[in-house]
Amino acid sequence: MKNVTRRTVVLFAFILLCAGATAHSAGVDMKEGEWEVSTETTMKMGEMSMPSRTNKVTKCLTREDLVPKTEKDKECKIVKQKVTGNKVSWRMECKKAEGEGEITYRGTAYNGFFKMKTVEEGQTMTMDMKLAGKYLGPCPKSKK
Repeated sequence: MKNVTRRTVVLFAFILLCAGATAHSAGVDMKEGEWEVSTETTMKMGEMSMPSRTNKVTKCLTREDLVPKTEKDKECKIVKQKVTGNKVSWRMECKKAEGEGEITYRGTAYNGFFKMKTVEEGQTMTMDMKLAGKYLGPCPKSKK
């Protein structure tokens, strides 16, 4: 009897975990499609700071791909991603860098940050990015 109860509890826990994993990002209040991604980046190496730089690009975002990435990120991989309500947090690792970020979706907009640290030739460089996203419409067929 104890064995049957234990199996039932384990099976029930497994079903809950699977259901949570599939519904996990489905609950995010974000509209899938093409987004304008704006960044304001500041960099610091040792005591030297560089002026902030702004950039805008468009990206197709889906509930399966909630973290906007750049072409430079191809050499990096997301090693941890967590979705809590409308908040998406992640940790990224690259060959010579690591970083973490967080964005909060609100339907057709989001705000957040990304912080990255790089060590090259004994020098440590930090990069802080303010992130903002705005939904533009459906993804063009060429970007799907």
